[in-house]
Amino acid sequence: MRRFEAVVVGCGVMGSAVSRSLASRGVSVLTVERYGLNHGLGSSHGKTRIIRQAYAEDPRYVPLVKRALASWQDLQEQTGVPLVRLTGGLMIGDPEGPLVRGTLRSARKHDLEFREMSGRELGEEFPALRAGSEVSAVHERTAGVLFAERCIQALYERASQDGCEFRFNEPLYSWRRRAGAIEVSTSNGRYVTDKLVICAGPWTGRVMGDALPLKCERQVPLWFDSGGNAAFMPGKMPIFVAEEGRRLFYGIPDFGDGVKVAEHHAGPPVDPDFVDRRVTDRDLASVAGFMKRRLPALDRRPVASTTCIYTNTPDTHFVIGPCPGDQGVLVVSACSGHGFKFASVIGEIAADLLIDGGTRYDIGFLGPGRFARGG
Repeated sequence: MRRFEAVVVGCGVMGSAVSRSLASRGVSVLTVERYGLNHGLGSSHGKTRIIRQAYAEDPRYVPLVKRALASWQDLQEQTGVPLVRLTGGLMIGDPEGPLVRGTLRSARKHDLEFREMSGRELGEEFPALRAGSEVSAVHERTAGVLFAERCIQALYERASQDGCEFRFNEPLYSWRRRAGAIEVSTSNGRYVTDKLVICAGPWTGRVMGDALPLKCERQVPLWFDSGGNAAFMPGKMPIFVAEEGRRLFYGIPDFGDGVKVAEHHAGPPVDPDFVDRRVTDRDLASVAGFMKRRLPALDRRPVASTTCIYTNTPDTHFVIGPCPGDQGVLVVSACSGHGFKFASVIGEIAADLLIDGGTRYDIGFLGPGRFARGG
């Protein structure tokens, strides 16, 4: 059996980021992935992702995403590959609703640059979007887009250059403690390691033996033809998140594939191995209704679609940290539908935890032990 200082399970955005960070610090790393690089069956595909700093979910995310954006920009400079495009961002909703109020709380707490806008001002400045007088918005200049599959490819290439070994189409069968080490069994053999990092996305619950209360959810992003309308292009249309009651929708301008629009946290629970990949009229209905209200000039017939999976925790925060009872096993997963943007800094954090036993970043609220304690 070959020995590695660390074995990473999964090579989506989290696994590729962890692999890159560990390898860059001289750790001998093996990364095993059940499918190919940038496969379309998990959570990391779909062309683009939003990155934003005025984080409505919790102000504690802001230092993490600020570092993440800087890291993505550094990687872009190192590789010469376009990975990030800042378009500005709008958080739109009831002035007293959780999205707008949460965004303002984070922006003020961390002295971020932002503008408050009325619905009328929003419609005048951004003609792609229709907003009534009942809503307001927060505009963040440094929000934008990550080109998802390029990001993963770049992380993979950098990790490979630094010596990480990758084994694709090699599913994990099991892992266990044995004689003071961790023995990892896959479809291709067995490996021994000192540290195991679980970045298995929707399959994390299975790899962890259901030690965490995770649930998988089917999601359907859609792309719509802009017809060449300049209002929907990156120079004119920012990324947006829009709150309507308890529902959230988001959109990304047309980078050549159409305008991306989806409802956030709208799907049914699924088993990650048995996801219905067909896009139905029911999937389209809520998005079409939203577009009629807020994007009326956009053709409501999708030109492309995909299905992906959110892996959710009960509190919708991530899980990052050593497994309760085994400091040699680190879980980096359960991103609850908003984790992609953080991967560059989470890779750094994972390397800190494995090599140094701690990190300078505040991740106490993300530890897996909160569930073991019944939190």
